[in-house]
Amino acid sequence: MLIDTLCSAAFYCPACGKVQQRDILLFDGGQKHVFRCENCGHELASFTIRPKDGLKLSIPCGVCQEVSEHHFSWHQLRRMKFQKIYCEKDHFELGYIGEWQTIAEFLDFNAAEYDALHPEEGEQLIERQQFLLAGMNRLHDLLTSGELRCDCGSRNLSAGIVGSDIVLECQTCGSSCVVPAHQAEDLQRLKAGSLELGEWKRGPMLDVPGK
Repeated sequence: MLIDTLCSAAFYCPACGKVQQRDILLFDGGQKHVFRCENCGHELASFTIRPKDGLKLSIPCGVCQEVSEHHFSWHQLRRMKFQKIYCEKDHFELGYIGEWQTIAEFLDFNAAEYDALHPEEGEQLIERQQFLLAGMNRLHDLLTSGELRCDCGSRNLSAGIVGSDIVLECQTCGSSCVVPAHQAEDLQRLKAGSLELGEWKRGPMLDVPGK
């Protein structure tokens, strides 16, 4: 039997949020191959396979806007079942690599779990989960470093996910606002320092579940 598939990989599209799974073929002649999103055409990743070096993956990160490089030796690929791939700079989850069936089962399980928790949103939520996670990570960094403040001057803020939104709340004056984190442009805005609550849509004190 001729085996022409080295492994499989799934990547999150930084433009539209969809995750797509592809085979990485073994016999490619050492050329560079590019995977593009079937939904919007955005570049998901590129790869080359070398006889001595194994697999080299280059994945653009929608958060830091840099290309994350990942190398896998032949020994690693032969033993690999499933592995998550992260951005080297922001530790943002970019995708998965391993056996097709194992990756597909993981994605199906995730989709079923999110659909059970949020049946009214279906696939929309799973497309946004990566952006929400990255947004929360960035807000946590801003809160820790003291670069985020309320209009009242306080830096005593908290952040949490309510439904499909990120909510910031001032523990001093009670002001709150909704921070969008639904697309790559939202995450880029969060990379700016010294932000204020007033830069986002403000509203009355929210009734946060569990409070």
